[in-house]
Amino acid sequence: MDPAERKQLAKRSLQEDGKFLAELPLVWLQPPSRFTSKLYFGDEMEEIRQLQQEGRGLIFIVPHQGNWEVGLSEVVKNIEMTVFYRPPRQRWLEEVMTIGRQATGSKTAPTDASGIKQLLGALKNGEGVAILPDQTPKKSSASAAVFSPFFGQPAYTMTLAAKFAAKTGAAVRSVYMERLPKGEGFRIHLHKVDEDIYDRDLAKSVRAINAAVEQSVNVCPEQYQWGYKRFTIQPKGTRSPYKVLKLRE
Repeated sequence: MDPAERKQLAKRSLQEDGKFLAELPLVWLQPPSRFTSKLYFGDEMEEIRQLQQEGRGLIFIVPHQGNWEVGLSEVVKNIEMTVFYRPPRQRWLEEVMTIGRQATGSKTAPTDASGIKQLLGALKNGEGVAILPDQTPKKSSASAAVFSPFFGQPAYTMTLAAKFAAKTGAAVRSVYMERLPKGEGFRIHLHKVDEDIYDRDLAKSVRAINAAVEQSVNVCPEQYQWGYKRFTIQPKGTRSPYKVLKLRE
């Protein structure tokens, strides 16, 4: 991508970020039925119901793409769901998020040992869990994340979804919402993640996760949350791309 194209993408991305922020209060504070008439999907919900009947448990890879909050609210109508999330620093915001998500029928699990145990229990019960795979974990545990290519750049990627898949054999799907133009609503996309997700080699399984996220980003790149600095943590001896860009400016 040349500089002009990158600049144009950044502009469109900021516009989409603004729409997302404007939508959040409605998603969290209004009845979920408010969006039902503006959600469009093909056979995705039927596929979810069929997977649930198999009793394997489902892992939903939910990237920061489009409005993932709306997408989860629709999926929850079809399956018991526990959402793995990092509580925000602002306590008031955490309360609003929790109330909004619980109103849809989903449960929440914090990003700590108790939350991991809660997710594993849900999968063993044949329920669904939602994990945002492109959220950079704290660099506190060598096993919590590995570096894996994401659009050709090393990205410090959490291993949790990959480990859960290998341990439980749960079905794994990436799900994201595409915001349609002119306020027409949202399109739910559901994709099967590559079978490498079940490989015990974390390099392969985590790469399958990033490949699934890349697939979603390529559909509508301006709706990906590029403002989240995914590449801040880099392998030893590798300079942060954000610092490189700053030097070029």
